Amino acid sequence: MGNIDVRFYLSLFFRRIHYFLAIVALVSTAGVTVAYLLPPTYRANARILVESPQIPTDLARSTVSAEILKQLQIVELRLMTRANLLALAERLNLYRNLPEASEDDIVDDMRSRMSVDQMQFDVPRGRDAALAFTVSYKASQGELAANIVNEFVKLLIQKNTELRTEQASETLQFFQHETDRLSAKLVQIEGEISSFKKDNRDALPEGLSFHYSQQLNLQDRLMQLGREEASLRDGRLRLLQMYNSTGRVGSAVKGVEEVTLDQLRKVLIEQRTIYSDSSPGIVALQKQIAALEKAAAAKKTSDAKSGESEEKPLPAELSMQLADIDRRLELIVDDKATIERNLSSINRAIAATPANEAVLNSLERQYQNIQTQYNVAVSRLADASTGDRIEQRSKGERLSVLDWALPPQHPIGPKRLVIAAGSIVASIMLGFGLILALEFLNKTIRRPSELVETLEIEPLETIPYIPVRGQPPSGGLRLIPTAFRRASGM
Repeated sequence: MGNIDVRFYLSLFFRRIHYFLAIVALVSTAGVTVAYLLPPTYRANARILVESPQIPTDLARSTVSAEILKQLQIVELRLMTRANLLALAERLNLYRNLPEASEDDIVDDMRSRMSVDQMQFDVPRGRDAALAFTVSYKASQGELAANIVNEFVKLLIQKNTELRTEQASETLQFFQHETDRLSAKLVQIEGEISSFKKDNRDALPEGLSFHYSQQLNLQDRLMQLGREEASLRDGRLRLLQMYNSTGRVGSAVKGVEEVTLDQLRKVLIEQRTIYSDSSPGIVALQKQIAALEKAAAAKKTSDAKSGESEEKPLPAELSMQLADIDRRLELIVDDKATIERNLSSINRAIAATPANEAVLNSLERQYQNIQTQYNVAVSRLADASTGDRIEQRSKGERLSVLDWALPPQHPIGPKRLVIAAGSIVASIMLGFGLILALEFLNKTIRRPSELVETLEIEPLETIPYIPVRGQPPSGGLRLIPTAFRRASGM
């Protein structure tokens, strides 16, 4: 403090005090005037409660899975869109006194005045607090602020209900379309499976064991026919040889017929252990046995009438026996051809069965997969239908108004005293700042120390300015009383 010349700085301040006083007077007066001329600001508040679902969630659940906070944020963003705010301003005539205001200014002003805040509650740790929100709006009139808040709350509840109903309806519609699509797909694959089975009914996997059994039976039957054919041909040959050597007809034919009949009867017994009496193979064997038995009976009757025909065979009888053998051989040839055709068809069916089984398994896997998806979709469709009914009847989470906004009795602003005090402080700071700027720009030598710094010489003595008696003081000193100037050394 010993190096600071307080009297010198005070003299500089009082020399320019008229600037300081002018700035303080102007700025503080303007600030105080503005503080008391600013229009009042009123804020109206409404409280909204988030109600829990009226139906227990373990019995029926809504399909609107979004959290209520997110839903409110979505609704708030939708309401704060340009079109909605302009429509609200036009409906309430909010800016009728400002016809020159642009739409952008209106939207920005309304967004700055509107707020939606969550209310905080003091609850014990581990317990869920109720969800409630405060909707507020600032306006120059209390009644106007209350009207805007109430209108906004109505729109908020309406939009939230529409949002939840729309989401539930879209969910229901989605699963309805999904079940219809999967049902049509099931019908399509069922048709493909049915057509495939119809086109390949002789080569399906479920008939493979039957085909193998039928193949073995036909092969056995073919072998039996081969043995029977060989026996008949051998008997025919022996008849001819006997007749050529002795001139008589022996009993070879009778032995052959009995052997054939015995073989067919054995085959019939074996086949009946596998197939029923109505199967084609059993019926054919029975017909063959009946034909042979009939032929044998006719032969015995003919032999009885002829008496001693064996002793004295006739060529006509030989011809008849040979004709019977030839007819039987022709039947055997036809039977063998039929069996071979059937056996070839069965072999082709057996060979085609693995490929058909692969295709059929693929179709059935597709069917099972789609059936599973269809069952899941049907279950979710039922849940979506229940959730849609819950939202349509407003039985899920919903918003309810606890307190509608009322016109506030007291404004919340502006802070007139704060503005006035701030303007006074600002005026003082501006006054000091102006004096500092003027002195910083003034390069005049006013002290011996400045003379030494500027001219780099040491003066022997300094003589201050001595005014003449009766001469008025200079500059700002005119505004200061004489006694005060003398006391301060000016």
